Amino acid sequence: MDKSVVIICLTFLMSYVIRSKWFKKLILNFNQTSLHTSELNIETPGFLLTRHIPQRFQTGSVSNVETLQDTLLSLLNYRQYESNRNDRLMDRLRTLSTDRINTLNQIGYVSKIAQVQNSISKNSMVVETVAQHIIDKFDSQMDKFPEEITNMKQLLTLGQRAQGTQTHRVQEALSHLCRDYNSEFNEREVQPIIRYIKKVMNEKMDTSGKTLLVVPGSGAGYIAYNLAETFPEIDVTSIEFSGLMYVCQDYALSNDSNTSLSVRPFAQHYSGQRTCDLQNKEFKLDLLPANKPSNLTHLWGDFTEYEPGIKYDTIVVITAYFIDTAANMFDYINKIKSLKKSVNKTNGTVHWINAGPLKYGTQPIIQLNCNEISEYIKLKGWEQDCIEIDTSGGDYLTNREGLYQGQYTLYKFHTKL
Repeated sequence: MDKSVVIICLTFLMSYVIRSKWFKKLILNFNQTSLHTSELNIETPGFLLTRHIPQRFQTGSVSNVETLQDTLLSLLNYRQYESNRNDRLMDRLRTLSTDRINTLNQIGYVSKIAQVQNSISKNSMVVETVAQHIIDKFDSQMDKFPEEITNMKQLLTLGQRAQGTQTHRVQEALSHLCRDYNSEFNEREVQPIIRYIKKVMNEKMDTSGKTLLVVPGSGAGYIAYNLAETFPEIDVTSIEFSGLMYVCQDYALSNDSNTSLSVRPFAQHYSGQRTCDLQNKEFKLDLLPANKPSNLTHLWGDFTEYEPGIKYDTIVVITAYFIDTAANMFDYINKIKSLKKSVNKTNGTVHWINAGPLKYGTQPIIQLNCNEISEYIKLKGWEQDCIEIDTSGGDYLTNREGLYQGQYTLYKFHTKL
């Protein structure tokens, strides 16, 4: 066989292999292994790479490079993932007769699918902006970790066709960003919780001494931000476990541009819609100025591994839509109680303010009702002086212009130890 033909064949074969999913997966796994063995953790705020476990967390098992790269892959694959889901609706159309397809075209159904695709592209711009915000933070550390950062960025480029494990939850994080930073959602769903927290703090506790507010499960971060703005003399620590939620929070709290972003949170929800325009309605994000309060620290990690590090006269734990997220609620309760060792022994007090539903997730070990929680913490020494079952309705990512209105009755209480 002619050598030139052999070279052409080999070149074609190598090109095919390099572009194949198999080869990309091979490189992806290699880089994951390489990064994993370097045992890099993430120090937040700031996404500082470190070979040590962050001081406020005891294990470093959550906010590490492996979790971060999966978070970024999930964000970067959002566009393709949601586009594929939307494309499947077009595939189903092709199973119908030509007459029915023509009729659906006349009533606007086909163009609706196209409009949703446009909304996915709009949402993707926000998602990719958030991802780039985090990626940019690596470049400033290139001199300290050149190999690891180069490998990570290469991994993200190769992984554009590989899904992160949380890609299916990116839309949820995007919706929380909208809930916290769109004025309409914020006033309806977030401000009532903030007003309740402030009322209890003003009526039930003395914060004149050195005080710490801890907000676990802080989502996109607005509640912690607002409390830090309201009480500038108090230290506020926000803690979020989800990488997706945390990167959205960090972007919102670190916004240093005049970029105007909008989200279409209901575009991919085909159920319960009234019109195509309402399905694709856009909500502007009122992002914060780049002056995060100096008394606010936002951390990425597991609340049950958190330690304040210094002593306080008063510690206040704010659990908003949080306690029902635990696989084992005792872990949360015990952690809150353990903060007693971080208050001064003379008159130090741990306060706990709760506001949220009891909507238990996947396979919780225990599922306590309101009375059982109250009785349990009473047995453990807590003094509960305020319990309220708020039936006025707590909206949560609710489409007020849709056919389904989901609301929660909220279990609110204040207790101290």
